[in-house]
Amino acid sequence: MVLKIPRKQYVELYGPTKGDRIRLGDTDLIIEIEKDLITYGDELVFGGGKSIRDGMGQTSGIESKYSLDLVITNTIL
Repeated sequence: MVLKIPRKQYVELYGPTKGDRIRLGDTDLIIEIEKDLITYGDELVFGGGKSIRDGMGQTSGIESKYSLDLVITNTIL
């Protein structure tokens, strides 16, 4: 089953993707997203009531010395 959502709704849910243009802060500079490394349909949304739960896309029961302290997702570089 293929689910298609309007581009505007996709951006509101997951952020900009390839081909989208965004304004940088409060400047007049506009950039275009050239590449998106996320496979459509595999987007993860973190937070209460969102799509990722404990054990999904992450591992529980790992010692802290082997765990990440910080993960930054959905970033434009």
